[in-house]
Amino acid sequence: MPASQARRKKGPGRPLTPLITREAAIRASIDLLDREGLEALTVQAVARALNVQAPSLYYHFKNRDELLHMVSKTLLIEVGQAAKPGSSWEERVIDLAVATRRVILQHAHAGPLMLRFFPRALMLGAYERGLSDCPYAPPHRLAILDALEKLTYGTSLFDAAAKAHDHAAMPAFDPDRYPLLAEAIARSPVADEALFVETLQILLDGFRFRYGKKDGNR
Repeated sequence: MPASQARRKKGPGRPLTPLITREAAIRASIDLLDREGLEALTVQAVARALNVQAPSLYYHFKNRDELLHMVSKTLLIEVGQAAKPGSSWEERVIDLAVATRRVILQHAHAGPLMLRFFPRALMLGAYERGLSDCPYAPPHRLAILDALEKLTYGTSLFDAAAKAHDHAAMPAFDPDRYPLLAEAIARSPVADEALFVETLQILLDGFRFRYGKKDGNR
């Protein structure tokens, strides 16, 4: 058998050398996700977008689940380091939360993916950095981390789901039937991202009220 034939036949459908890079496959997957939604994100569809055969992707990914996991991880990395040099702990919390929300809304169809394949292992370094100068005593820090994470991802994924399905975050309703809600919406001084920042600031105010600012080393 010719050597070239042997190379093609070796392994369960995987080429010995990659025809595409892992990064190119992930980027093509994200582009497909943004255009057509999660259901359209298949190994075969990504291969077509890259003009290769599906087995070429298996050089980098064992299966679709591994590809989806890497897409979720890459989207989280997109958040990057949003904090400004010299900013306070609270300023960094807000900057990171806003950056996270922006990435999730930019890739609105990825909401279910982020929930299913949330790369918590990738967050460990961020948790550690966030706690390095946290102004609250250690017994309170896990609750603070949990509250910030749940508010950030819960709010962002809720808004992303509405955007992905072209639904208004708040449905149309009869203001005569729900007058208090109508007044709250009409008189709200902020909207969208500013409203999200306001809710974060309310949460941070709550931390100060409940725990007080403590020596971070206590």
